[in-house]
Amino acid sequence: MAHKHELSQEQEEVFLMRMGNGQSYEEIASELSTSADACLKRMGQVYKKFNVSGSSRGKENRLRIFLSSQWEQFKANKIDNCENLPDNRQQPETVNSNLLESQPSQIKQNLPAREYTTFIGRDREIARLIELLDYGHSAHLISVDGIGGVGKTTLVVEVAYRCLHKNSPKYIFNLPDFEAIIFTSAKQNHLTSMGFLPRLVYQRTLRDICREIQKVLEFSEINHISLQEQIEVIRDKLSEIKTLLIVDNLETIEDKQEVLSFLYDLPPTVKVIITTREQILFVPIRLTCLPQEHSLRLIQQEAKEKGVNLTTTESQQLYEAVSGVPAAMIYAIGQMASGYLFADVLVLIKHPQGDIARFCFTTSVNPLKNSPPYYLLMALTLFVKPVTKETITSIALEKPDPIIISQGLVKLQQLSLIYQQQGRYSLTALTREYAWAQLVENPEFEQQLQKRWINWYLKFSESFGDKDSKEWHLSYEYLEPEWENLQAVLEWCISQGRYSEVKILWQRIKGYTHIRGYWDERLEWSAWLIEAAKQAGDLVTALEAMCDRAWTLVRMRQIANLQEAQVLLQEAWDLRQHQTVNFQLELAANMVILHVHLAQLQQAQEWLTVKQQLLEKIKLNESEYEEQQVQILYYQGQIFYRESNYQQAQKIFEEALLKAQQIKWQKATAAITNWLADIALFNGDLVETRRLLEFSLPMAEKHKDKRIIAFHKATFAKLEKICGNEFEAHNLAKEAAESFEGLKMSAEAEEMYALLDN
Repeated sequence: MAHKHELSQEQEEVFLMRMGNGQSYEEIASELSTSADACLKRMGQVYKKFNVSGSSRGKENRLRIFLSSQWEQFKANKIDNCENLPDNRQQPETVNSNLLESQPSQIKQNLPAREYTTFIGRDREIARLIELLDYGHSAHLISVDGIGGVGKTTLVVEVAYRCLHKNSPKYIFNLPDFEAIIFTSAKQNHLTSMGFLPRLVYQRTLRDICREIQKVLEFSEINHISLQEQIEVIRDKLSEIKTLLIVDNLETIEDKQEVLSFLYDLPPTVKVIITTREQILFVPIRLTCLPQEHSLRLIQQEAKEKGVNLTTTESQQLYEAVSGVPAAMIYAIGQMASGYLFADVLVLIKHPQGDIARFCFTTSVNPLKNSPPYYLLMALTLFVKPVTKETITSIALEKPDPIIISQGLVKLQQLSLIYQQQGRYSLTALTREYAWAQLVENPEFEQQLQKRWINWYLKFSESFGDKDSKEWHLSYEYLEPEWENLQAVLEWCISQGRYSEVKILWQRIKGYTHIRGYWDERLEWSAWLIEAAKQAGDLVTALEAMCDRAWTLVRMRQIANLQEAQVLLQEAWDLRQHQTVNFQLELAANMVILHVHLAQLQQAQEWLTVKQQLLEKIKLNESEYEEQQVQILYYQGQIFYRESNYQQAQKIFEEALLKAQQIKWQKATAAITNWLADIALFNGDLVETRRLLEFSLPMAEKHKDKRIIAFHKATFAKLEKICGNEFEAHNLAKEAAESFEGLKMSAEAEEMYALLDN
């Protein structure tokens, strides 16, 4: 066995793989069930192996840089938590991370003070930036871009400080060598934890930047000569000095083109980092919102420093409210420290005229007003999930021009106001709050967007309106990515009392909601539609919605649900003359299964006879008639099964299966096969049970029928339990139980949990 401060060969292999995948040392130590010392020792060994010269390339150099960032992160954490050191020795002299840094070096610099004690997250971005700053890399101009408040300046300043103190014992890995580090910023305001503070000194022109370079490098006064002559002197001076030049907040520089020209022409001794909200064509490092894990760490750290008590739930709520924007988290906790209640702060940070909105969005959005990019941004607020270019194009502008739309979307992406992934566009929650407030201020435009929004989804749903809800349809795959957006449209129409639109949408998507298991939504929407249809005097729709609702209630199988379903079905049956005979056939089928689940098998048999008599009275085409025959056999088989007449049930189910396969009714085929598998399992024919399940489960999974999949997995779990395959049985029972719970089928869920406990 390896010593507690060493790693076995297998652990070393896991360590290298995990480090290469970007995992932190804490996570690796936890996974390997070993000490942090062991991981750090191995980190040092790996570093020595890959500690190649500054001009190295490829994987080894990237790993070296990544390990450097991991070491620094460890140091920061170790300093903050001295009591958790592996040797349990207190080291009070290292409580403040700045004490580990060397005495002020001879590097000329004007860096602003850091506003944090521990830098959290961004390991990959730091590693990448350090790699680009190495003079062995050809990158000359580096841009760090992202939305306001995402931490661009903080990241760049952190890396600059690491370079400044590269000889400190804290940083044991190679960092770029600079003789000067010059920081310039065009920001006019700081967003602090207490709100806005004006910057008293800022550089918004090329002349300002030249003046700051001259001041830091301490060379002769050149203000009396022309700007062009100043630039020549500065270039000559910089050619002699390895310099890191930071140009912060490029988007607010007044003479941006002149500044960019100046930066392009600087000598190769200068590395330039530009921070900007706009995506520009340098070597880019793009900052997105801070991931959840790091956001929660930042929130807890800030809360601790500010003396604010936050529960785990409150931390999660704050993270979700600010969409992982670090500046917003720090500001929110600062407001709580000043006396605001948590609930008030959640409102405050979303206020369209508040500090967060001004800092993160106003500067970027105001110049876009009354232009296509602005209209696109406003339209995107209507969507809760990412949408395609086609969708947003149809809604944002009345007469869309493809070129203008493309340019507008690109502009919004460049400003980090929207994100595009796999051809779909979206907003962060914080951006949506701000944009929504902007939209509300223009009610006429808001109404135009909403009208086009509803019409687009009405048209989109047309292709699903003629689908038989009793069968699976591959076209549902096209509905799935738009489902939550379509759901938002339907719920908005309900909130506005738009009966006709709700009626149309419901008739087109109700089959999808049943198959995919959106049963809570089915119950909510059908209840609204029943009452709205009655008020409108539309008995045809009311009866249809009553039957739809009962269909779901019956299959949930809880006593209260069955009782409500019985009332609905009886009312619908009493008014059946207002509906078609086809509808009456489905109503009778619901009556059958209702009484099966109520254990009233005689009544179930009587309703099955009613259904058979109705079928003989009407003329259906051959396919429809065969489908009804399959359904009758299917329910007859269930009645026999409930009577424990398994032999007769098997015979009936086999006949039903043959007919279902003949008319290619896949959903019925899978459901019937599952019943046959249950009977085979009861008879002890384990081989036949497995064959049947392996035949029909993939069919249900292909079409994502949540209920049928759950029943298959339940039967499969019982089979594996009998076969002694405990691991497989446990996983299948757990998956089935979770699905049943999601469908509110509590009896079936409890059966699976009982299987897990045995």
